[in-house]
Amino acid sequence: MILLDGIDKHDDPQSSKLVAESSSVPVARAHTPTPSLPDYEASQAQLKPTTQSFPEIQKQRTRRRRCRKYTLYALVVYFVISIAVGVPFIVMPNPYGSWDDVTSIPPRSVTLGDPPLRLSSAKSCNAWGATDIPDGSLLRSELEYHVPVNGSLFLNTNITYSGNGTYLNHFSGQLLVDVNDDDSAPDAIVHVTMHHTTTRLREATNVCLMQTGQGGGLYLFTPQQLNLTDALTFNITLLLPRNNTSTRLIPQLLCHLPHFQQTYRQLDPQVIFDSVVLGGAMSGVAIESIQASQAVVKASSAEIRGKFTVDSSLSLETVSAPINADIRLFNNGTTMSPTFLHLTTGNSGLSANVTMFVPPVMKGYHGPHFVTHAETFNAPLSVSLMHDDASAPAAVRMRAVNNLGNTRVSVDSRYEGTFDVNTMFAQADVLAMNGAEVRDDRGNSESNANDDDDDNDSNSNSTQQAYATNDKVRMFLPTFSASTVAVSDASSSSSSTTVSNASRCLEYDLISSSEIRGWVGQPPRPSPTSGLAAFEAYNDMGHLDIISSLSGAQLVLLT
Repeated sequence: MILLDGIDKHDDPQSSKLVAESSSVPVARAHTPTPSLPDYEASQAQLKPTTQSFPEIQKQRTRRRRCRKYTLYALVVYFVISIAVGVPFIVMPNPYGSWDDVTSIPPRSVTLGDPPLRLSSAKSCNAWGATDIPDGSLLRSELEYHVPVNGSLFLNTNITYSGNGTYLNHFSGQLLVDVNDDDSAPDAIVHVTMHHTTTRLREATNVCLMQTGQGGGLYLFTPQQLNLTDALTFNITLLLPRNNTSTRLIPQLLCHLPHFQQTYRQLDPQVIFDSVVLGGAMSGVAIESIQASQAVVKASSAEIRGKFTVDSSLSLETVSAPINADIRLFNNGTTMSPTFLHLTTGNSGLSANVTMFVPPVMKGYHGPHFVTHAETFNAPLSVSLMHDDASAPAAVRMRAVNNLGNTRVSVDSRYEGTFDVNTMFAQADVLAMNGAEVRDDRGNSESNANDDDDDNDSNSNSTQQAYATNDKVRMFLPTFSASTVAVSDASSSSSSTTVSNASRCLEYDLISSSEIRGWVGQPPRPSPTSGLAAFEAYNDMGHLDIISSLSGAQLVLLT
């Protein structure tokens, strides 16, 4: 029998088991301080062979943390500076072609009120005073109506324009609107002379007096089925009532007469209107003088010509026919909105002389006084913007657009603001005109007078000074007051300097062959970053957009 060393055969196995179980109970021991474990970078450094000590590694880690912290601070500062510098450029209004902040141009659609279109609702029809009177190859019938003018006064018809125009060929007409010489007549008088081919055609035509809640007027109901030989010709005369000692105000005048030639005599100052809507398809409109708060004239293939005075909005629209208008725009600030002017035609010339009036004091008004738009194509466009002699300087925003035709906009010496003369493939020019002499943007002179070259050169040098400021070209424009002072007090250098600083100057922001941008006015030029007053003056500046594609565009500055 083999006995293992270290084991007593007399030992009790049960007691050994108890001792083992009791020894498995955890026994508390005294705490011994141990060093803290290194971080990942330190442990990796310890694994690699290096000559750096642990404190040196700690210093390197601290420097890296400081570098990251400073980088974060730099990014924050860069973000703050970007916001401070970038936001003003984003929010600052753009003076070149910024039209979104201005109330839109008045709608081009013509609203003819709500005249009745049913024959059954007529108050009276065919009250002929004379019928079927032979007049050459036609028959003549006449009637007369009296229409109150306390509401809307309209002349309308059911004649429509068809695609080929054959229906309108059966009709023609003349409308004459004038003021009644008899100041005792309380109502408007409508006199109708109708020429017709047959009695049957007269009986099929109804000339009616209509009365509605909005007002009253004349309505022509013409037959829809016509023979090839049928023809109708209307001569309508409308005489408006007037007061004996004061101006007569009529709320509204609506004349929609296709294929008529409409003639309006001088209606103001005896009669003025709140609203005027005139025109019709292939209906020419000629006006000697009319005054209204709002006026719309819409025609097609017919000329619009006349003198207009408005204080709210004016819209003249035709196509394939010229527009020749003499316009007076008023803005007294009562509505706190600009006065609108909208001129559009196509394939024919557009010429408008605009005179603006703003009262000397308009407290609390900011923004443009006048917003104008002129447009044509394949024909010349010419618009002149002038101030009334009694007017304060007006802030006007003008947009003149043309294609395949020359565009020219002229402003007087009281205009102040920016301009953008832009063409696609043609020449852009800014011209300074003084009497018979015109100077282009490069300072060259073209004189119609028979002066020698030396006199022209000396005149150009004495009245025009050009120099560069803030990387922009600035030149002083000649003015009457400046030249007068220079002659009377030529020996005083201080006085001449004062006049030069107070003179109207021209400053260019961009000069190229196809586009010229800049500012004209009395320095200093308003800036949006020079305080609240300068910012308001900056927003109140005028602006001119002169655009053409394949023809030249010119801005003429009258001095």
